Amino acid sequence: MITVAAQRKTLVEKVLLRGKVEAGASIGVSAPVTGPNAVVTNVFVSAGDVLVEGKVVVEVSGEPVFPLVLPFPLYRDISDGMTGPDVHEVQKALRRMGYRVPGSGAFDAATQAALGRMYLARGYRLTQRSAPPAATTTPAAGDPQEEVHPPVAVALSKAHVIRIDRPTRVISKVGVAIGDVLGQTAAPGAGESGGNGQSQALFELDAGPATVTAVVGQDQIGALRPGAAAEVIDDVGGTRSTAAVETVGTTPRQGSDGAPGYDVRLVFRGPALAPTPNHTVRVTVGDTTGAAPVLAVPITAVYSRMDGSTFVTVEDRGATTDHDVRVGGTADGWVAIVDPPTALTEGTPVVVGRAIG
Repeated sequence: MITVAAQRKTLVEKVLLRGKVEAGASIGVSAPVTGPNAVVTNVFVSAGDVLVEGKVVVEVSGEPVFPLVLPFPLYRDISDGMTGPDVHEVQKALRRMGYRVPGSGAFDAATQAALGRMYLARGYRLTQRSAPPAATTTPAAGDPQEEVHPPVAVALSKAHVIRIDRPTRVISKVGVAIGDVLGQTAAPGAGESGGNGQSQALFELDAGPATVTAVVGQDQIGALRPGAAAEVIDDVGGTRSTAAVETVGTTPRQGSDGAPGYDVRLVFRGPALAPTPNHTVRVTVGDTTGAAPVLAVPITAVYSRMDGSTFVTVEDRGATTDHDVRVGGTADGWVAIVDPPTALTEGTPVVVGRAIG
């Protein structure tokens, strides 16, 4: 007789999957200016930094670009004498940064002075441009000619401001590097933030957690439940982590191989792995944590009769005895014995086969 001892084991059915790690959804911040002359000349932030209102994040062609919390993007350059809701929002932003300005909605001298101090505190000067000259009378012949200097209009350029909706946004990814030309199509083979041409996205903000997505067949879907623990291994990157099943699809869809499958999404419980757009990761669903051990025998030790009942054969000093059993869950070639008979305990040898010859 070939026998194996019954054991107390934790049986958890494991499901093996191949999936991809996908980055979580994020908010993109577009560059406020694009074109052949919009060259990134400095970058002052990194992934993980919190955007601070009024703090310069990048330079474009030597000019500062900083975030302001605004209900709408700036739609024009603001210069001396202008009024409107955009001016009012800039005044509110200046007050939040500690500058004493009115809330009049007029770009007056006090507002210009405060804005100028903000720029100087960051190492820049506020944009200035010549205003149209005032109408003058033509001097009479023989009168001395005076040189006319048109007044200077102080302007807040909309190209300096990126709009954010709240002050706690976290940079998930910096999308540009020094030398990038904003708005230029990426050159073939160029990376996401290197080379001579890139997308217009300066940053990605508040990225959601990475997830693992997979498609499973009809034969596996029944073994997956939301909350089931899993291990995720990236054989290419040499990293691993733990995860849990978040959702299991209920409607099949056509897979890439033409066979129907169900979508499964897992969320990381341990450190999230890096996204894998070009290769898959190995996912093993099924964890013994929290599962109670049961008395189990090899599946090959369970025999069936014509009436459908099942039994195991116990060997004792060369003698064998059949005992009726009810079986439970299976895993890794073992099956649980429900309400085992008194003759079947841990360590009891059960027959799995007979030697021939």
